[in-house]
Amino acid sequence: MKDTVKILILFSAVLLVYAFRNDIIFTIYDKVIYKKSVLSFNEYYSENSYSYFQNIDSDSVTNKTELLNMLYTIVNSGDTSYSFYCKYDDCNKDMKEMLDDRDFLPIINNFVHPYNSFETISVNVTSMDRITITSRKVYSDLEIEHINAYIEEFIKNNIKPTMSDYDKIKLFHDYIINNYEYDENKGYRSYSAYTLITKGKAICGGYSDIMAIYLSRLGIKNYKISSASHIWNYVYLDGKWYHLDATWDDPVASDGKPHLLHNFFLITTSELHKLDTIEHNFDTKIYIEAK
Repeated sequence: MKDTVKILILFSAVLLVYAFRNDIIFTIYDKVIYKKSVLSFNEYYSENSYSYFQNIDSDSVTNKTELLNMLYTIVNSGDTSYSFYCKYDDCNKDMKEMLDDRDFLPIINNFVHPYNSFETISVNVTSMDRITITSRKVYSDLEIEHINAYIEEFIKNNIKPTMSDYDKIKLFHDYIINNYEYDENKGYRSYSAYTLITKGKAICGGYSDIMAIYLSRLGIKNYKISSASHIWNYVYLDGKWYHLDATWDDPVASDGKPHLLHNFFLITTSELHKLDTIEHNFDTKIYIEAK
């Protein structure tokens, strides 16, 4: 009888070990073989979640939606190296599809603070589907310091506490257009806000980044929307979302004279599409708020 009980106990223990084998193996890998990664958050991390991307609080993912949100959270955090586990069968296939789609991963940059956006990103898959994300940011610390000083100087000299958010946005929108111009030659790093304010010209990436940095400094919720050939800002103001495209409000005129427009200043999606349906043709499956 005692031998039978011992056999049953031993058999039960074996079953438990088998049932929880993956968790046991993951624990050994995580705590013994690998040092557990801890995601750090810098001052430009945004707690905002959107219809397509949400922040996730986990060190592993169990489906494609969680994988998307993990990538968003890592970039949004400002951490340049982080490892996590994939705990579902198609994870490697899903990750490969994202990497093969060169247009997809940069979309994450549109939903995070420009200072946390990446210039390059690499993915390394190791044993037990442990995935390490490593990135290099668009903006250096010195560039961030320079841009922040520029924004603070503008606020100090131009913004009054009694001004509405609408007026604060319009003032900066007009200032950028009146003082900078579109870079028709698309020079070195012309997609950067730093290039815009130091060289005096940039392409749409520079315009949209400087606007996003300013809006975030004011505490105004925003992200960027991109099409196949263009990028602009999307702003949450007084309970509603609006498009803002400073690039198209600063046209390259044939007469060579500077022009300041407000055609694309805080307009709805229907108003946007009445003006242009080609370069502002965006994916509503990603930019769901702008449907």
